[in-house]
Amino acid sequence: MIQTGLNRNVLVTGATGFVGRNLVDALLQRGYSVTCLVRKTSDTRSLQKDNVRLVSADLKDPQAVRQAVRGVTAICHLAGLIKAARREEYFRVNQDGTRFLLEAFAEINPALNRFVHISSLAAAGPSRSDRGLQETDPPNPVSWYGESKLKSEQEVLRFSAAFPVTILRPSAVYGPYDRETLLAFRMIKRGCLLTPGRFTRRFSLIHVQDLVAACIKAMECDTPSGEVFFISRPEIYTWGDVGRAIAQKLGKTYRQISFPKWMAEAVGLAGDLWANMSGRPATLNSQKVRELLQPSWICNPSKAREALGFNPAIDLESGIDETVRWYQNRGWL
Repeated sequence: MIQTGLNRNVLVTGATGFVGRNLVDALLQRGYSVTCLVRKTSDTRSLQKDNVRLVSADLKDPQAVRQAVRGVTAICHLAGLIKAARREEYFRVNQDGTRFLLEAFAEINPALNRFVHISSLAAAGPSRSDRGLQETDPPNPVSWYGESKLKSEQEVLRFSAAFPVTILRPSAVYGPYDRETLLAFRMIKRGCLLTPGRFTRRFSLIHVQDLVAACIKAMECDTPSGEVFFISRPEIYTWGDVGRAIAQKLGKTYRQISFPKWMAEAVGLAGDLWANMSGRPATLNSQKVRELLQPSWICNPSKAREALGFNPAIDLESGIDETVRWYQNRGWL
């Protein structure tokens, strides 16, 4: 049962991020008004549009959050910390920030139609084989980030009786505005792709536009409160699959160079040392390396297909083609 027309004023957190920018555009195209919760230091130029209201607030500031939730009928909560110098920072933003939002809605806006929480496959942990994880599998996160996202899910579920909540766990995401996987595109353009660990890594993928479509379906669909859904394409990919698709679009040849586990771990430790000295998070640290060295990050998206009617529309070749063109048009690649 779809509730189109009920959630007309949507709050989006993390609106200046990779997924958030794509989500705001998609919501506006569907006729929604959007309130964006943004930090004072954020670049909001891409959000200066009709029917977009900007509210400057930090998730760590409960009073400011209370002001942001007034008048909205639904929320897509994307904001989160994906890298940090210290363990407690992940939990302060990902867990505590989510709790502040939930508490604000319970106090100020309890008639909320739907709270959609964008978590991560990292909250569930890696899959143990080629069998994709299902929502009923016990979670086993292997990084501080994954642990903090699991804690954020638990905060959401505590409010499942107060108003309808839905949790989405996307797999690896790529597409326009993404700077995390941009490195792989740039390496292949230069003729090589460096991957840690000398083994074949298997993973699930989703294009950002498909993830955005899943967010909107979760917001509009009248599913029972507290449901959790993996969001990905059904195929299983390797870096060879992704590398070939990028190289074909760029008209390049490349070599995939895998370096040993000990070297990857040394790079991660160096990142930790730099973060401790500078107080700034490193792109590659021991936590990220621990995730990268897992052989399998696969999830089963069948529940989302059956309950939400979600069928991803963008296959790998089409998604890579669009992403390359977007990077090139912006001068990123």
